[in-house]
Amino acid sequence: MRHPDGLHKLALVAFVVTSALVIITGAVWGITVLTMRRSQTIVQPANTAIGGFPMSGRPAPDFNLIDQFGHSVTLSSLRGREVVLAFIDARCTTLCPLTAEILYDAKAQLRSSAARQVALVAINANPTATSIPEVQAWSIKHGMLHQWLFLTGTAKQLQSIYHLYQVYDQVSSSGDALHDPATFIIDANGREQLYFETLNSNSKSDLSSQVIGLEAGMRQWLPQPGN
Repeated sequence: MRHPDGLHKLALVAFVVTSALVIITGAVWGITVLTMRRSQTIVQPANTAIGGFPMSGRPAPDFNLIDQFGHSVTLSSLRGREVVLAFIDARCTTLCPLTAEILYDAKAQLRSSAARQVALVAINANPTATSIPEVQAWSIKHGMLHQWLFLTGTAKQLQSIYHLYQVYDQVSSSGDALHDPATFIIDANGREQLYFETLNSNSKSDLSSQVIGLEAGMRQWLPQPGN
């Protein structure tokens, strides 16, 4: 039979060991949770930007249209500059103004030397509103008159371009144009590289994410020296 003092000492030792294990386990758990939270804090904001969808790099279809000043413009005439090409309804008051805002703000984030290498181009997505005064008025209303080329042409010309770029575009019985809110990044060699779609949201966070994504795409495909 063990002496009572020995049993007391063994119980005390067991208590100390158990307490130490509890403290160590708690510390490890706390460090693990803190590490996970820090990882989430770092990673989460990186996922908020809305990036573009990579494309095949095929040559972008050429076109010959008229801008808001009555000048003839071809895609090939812009070779040597990165082209950010959007489809904009000349009578739209909802989604298309968001696209224009995103284009403007994304380019504004670039340094002036880089911004000069980027051409913002819009193609009229409403084949029933094709006049030069209409694309000019829309550009003025949304502060884009001297910020981009808003191109138009005959209904047949425009519909051919929708088909070539695989952009859905139909005019409803009420005269509204229903189209993909598409934006393409075309590199300085005239090849399609990225595809974006504007979200139908006025949320500041959504707009900011789209600006960040488009700006990153612009930076990625800026003309490089020697190319």
